[in-house]
Amino acid sequence: MGHTFSLRAYRIRAVKRLWALILLLPIALGKTYLVPIEGEIDPALAVFVEQALARAEREGASGVAFLIDTPGGRVDAAIRISDRILQTPLPTLAIVQNAFSAGALIALSCRQIVMLPGSEIGAALPVVALPLQEPQAADQKVISALKGKFRAVAEARGRPVELAEAMVDPNLEVPGLSAKGEPLTLSADKAVELKVADLKAASLYEALQAAGFSPEVERLAPGPRVQVARFLTSSTVAGLLLALGLLLLLVELFTPGFGVAGALGLAFLALYFAGGWLAGLSGAFELLLFLLGVALLLAEAFLFPGFGIAGVLGVGSILASVYFTFGENALLVLSVAVIALGLGLVLVFRYLPRTRPAQALVLESAIQGHATEEAVEVGAVGTALTDLRPGGVARFGAKRVDVVANRGFIPKGTPVRVVEVRGITVVVEPLEE
Repeated sequence: MGHTFSLRAYRIRAVKRLWALILLLPIALGKTYLVPIEGEIDPALAVFVEQALARAEREGASGVAFLIDTPGGRVDAAIRISDRILQTPLPTLAIVQNAFSAGALIALSCRQIVMLPGSEIGAALPVVALPLQEPQAADQKVISALKGKFRAVAEARGRPVELAEAMVDPNLEVPGLSAKGEPLTLSADKAVELKVADLKAASLYEALQAAGFSPEVERLAPGPRVQVARFLTSSTVAGLLLALGLLLLLVELFTPGFGVAGALGLAFLALYFAGGWLAGLSGAFELLLFLLGVALLLAEAFLFPGFGIAGVLGVGSILASVYFTFGENALLVLSVAVIALGLGLVLVFRYLPRTRPAQALVLESAIQGHATEEAVEVGAVGTALTDLRPGGVARFGAKRVDVVANRGFIPKGTPVRVVEVRGITVVVEPLEE
């Protein structure tokens, strides 16, 4: 009887092993797609991950491994990546070198987590970073929302919920691991011990083998489009492109004709919008909002005196365009743009006119030696020698005078009349009016 029982037990074990082999057969025979999560997490990286998972599903990969080494990044991009990983039917594996902040959420979203030597995971407190300032913790609403996301992901993958929440909320103290006031960070050994991670491995290929993934690896890399988008949509680069575009267009308004400044300004703005479009952040709506804002500001400058409704709506449209494009990073992008634009204005209107390269751009240098300091009186009639947009040059008898149109654009050759003299500023209007 005992012998019969032993034979039956042996057969049962054999059947179980056979089923295990059958279940692991697709992983063993297929190919593992390796997707690097490196550097700052941003929307362009989210596009790359979505493309990589779609390709892996389409081509029948046995599994997808994410090699994670990131200090964190944008919360919205991390949530987008997390949701896509949770949705894929393929086995997923996080191989962690360092998974801080948003990177921790991505790692927790995978079915298995393997820690490499010296790796850490956690420190996911959301922060607000502005130029020239130390990063500060986000408000409690943001912390609560992100903590809920970490909790939901931990529940979905069967990981310790309390530890996942403590990575986000510094008010959650974990005795022996983190003091109150600091978010939880776990070393490789602690992560495995506390079941946040599944295994620890000495290398990438050992991690794949330990997790049951095929050692045949195809490493995917971001294409040129994603690489360009990641560069152009970084907060600093996007802010500088926006500031330079607006600054050079402003310079163009105060110079005759259309030259280098205007062309460069349009090029910088084109790059600014190209980055958002390539990263999937913006489209026609954001572009139209921005163009509407610029048009309203031009109308305020040339058609209406002072700064009124058109100016307010123009600034609001530009701010809305930036917000819809960059979301939670809009404040940082705008801060960089405002600082760069302010410094640029100081450079252009205080120092640049004194340099030789400015002679091709700045009206003062372009007409140097021709303009005269002789005064003209209100009511004097002359002819515009250059386009007035609004600044330019007009002739009154034998005098060449720097003038400013009171509103609108006055083409070269138009008869003009002086309507106001404010110090050295001579304001004119078309004679027909």
